[in-house]
Parts: sequence; C-alpha cells; structure tokens
Amino acid sequence: MTASAPEAAVSSPRQKVVAISVMCLASLCFIAMHGFIKTVRGDVPVGVILWSQFAFQFLILTTLFARHLPRILTSHMLGLQVARAVAQIATIGIMFIAVGLMQLADAIAIAFVAPLLITALSVAFLKEKVKVQHWLAILVGFAGVMIVIQPGAGVFNAVALWPLGAAFCAAIYQTMTRPIARAVGPKTMLYTATLVGLVTTSLALPLFWQTPSLEQLAFLLAAACLGAMAHFLLIKAYQMAPASVVSPFSYSELIWASAIGFAAFGDVPTATTLTGGAVLAASGLYLLRRQYT
Repeated sequence: MTASAPEAAVSSPRQKVVAISVMCLASLCFIAMHGFIKTVRGDVPVGVILWSQFAFQFLILTTLFARHLPRILTSHMLGLQVARAVAQIATIGIMFIAVGLMQLADAIAIAFVAPLLITALSVAFLKEKVKVQHWLAILVGFAGVMIVIQPGAGVFNAVALWPLGAAFCAAIYQTMTRPIARAVGPKTMLYTATLVGLVTTSLALPLFWQTPSLEQLAFLLAAACLGAMAHFLLIKAYQMAPASVVSPFSYSELIWASAIGFAAFGDVPTATTLTGGAVLAASGLYLLRRQYT
C-alpha cells in the first residue's frame, strides 16, 4: 500500500470539518439501514439479507451510473479494490457470527476497537501523523462507548476473537479506502465493492434461499438504498481527510442508534447511554479542536 501525501497538503481545515460531517451522516445512514433490517431479521435468513443488500445496490448503482459505467469500470488498483471489498464482506459476515455466539452489547463493545485500529494502521501504512492528544481523545471516546454498552465481566475469552476479527477486517477495509479513493474515485470503489459482494454472496445463495414477502422486500430495498449512500459517504469522508481525523467520528453511530431506537422502537435511552453519549461528544469536540492547534 502506498503512502498518502502529507496531511497538510491534502486536507485544509475546511475540508476536515466537511469530512467529519460526512462521516457523521454516513453513520446515520448505517444505523437507519440497520433499523430497517431489524424489522425483518427474525423472519428472513441472514444470508438472504446480506445477498439482497448487494443485489439491490447493484441495481440501484447500475441505474444511477449507467452513463458513466465505461469510465467507472477500471482495472486500476483492481487487486486492492477487490481486497478491500473482501475485507468489507468479511467484516459483516464475522460480525453476524459474533452476534450469534455472544450478547450483542458485548460483541459491539469489542468491535468498536476498530477506530483505534484504523488510527494505528493509518500511522503504519499511510504515514499519517497523530499527536499524543489525538490518541488520548480517541481513548476517551472509546471509554464513552464502554459506558454506553456496559460489556459484561469476563467477556474477553475465546469467543471474543470473532468481534475482534470483525474489527480488524473493518480497520483494514476502511484504512484501504483513502489511498484507493484518491486514485480511482468513490464511484468506482462503491461499484466494484458491490460487484464483488454480489458475486460472492450469489455463489452461496442456494444454501440459504427463502423468498421474502413484498413487505420484507420493501424494507430490504430501503436498507439497500441507505447502505449504498452510507458507503458512498464513507468513501467521500476518507477521500477528503486523513483516516485518523474522520474515523473516531464513527462513534456517532451510538448517538444515532439511541435516537432511531427511541423514535422507531420506543427504546428509551438509559442514564448510562446519555452519560456515554456526552463523553463521546466531548471527545469528538476536543478532537476537532486539536486539528487547529
């Protein structure tokens, strides 16, 4: 993987603010997508849900990008594009396994080490500069995550390797996003990843196929649209600013999850959720302020 240009040369303060806003919007789209999937997950096999996301996204993107497909489809950095797509698919698949083996809160707690891993990988492979204060702000944000979800004691056993694996795969594909996006553009990355995901899940489709109802198809289509938008925004965020700047703001997913959970499912945020959210917000604001000092 090639190193990116020096941070000051590619990201102005204004670009960083926009990139952070785009990352927060991408996080909102991801949570809204999960909200739609939550309504059908008990009745539709996970494999069908995963395949449907790539199938609908393929139809949506092919329609939207029809005039530009000859330019979008490129073999430039194809190996890295495919590797990133595989890491993305692995992240989703491994996380599904983790949720089946342990409590959801515990699985998410461990998987949220991904932003820390992204920062470490951005330093090692992208040669990005991260200040000590930056690391401390990220650690405070992680502490806020732990306050919100309150993982149970003794969670770090062999089963915990599954969400750790998901976090590692997520860190790999998100770290790879920035150098690839700057070389081929977000549309190419998004379309290539969708193609790889569709082909991969289609090969296993006969093993778990179950025909969804029209209502379930409508929810799956809405989730696919939100998923496509979320990935496009994620790519744009990493294209505009270093991974070490934007990745910590993926913690905003917990804030969006509380809001959508209350609005759609009547889930009332607890005191620990509000406390953890405040810690997350303080960490994010401090992290943003450190970009200019």
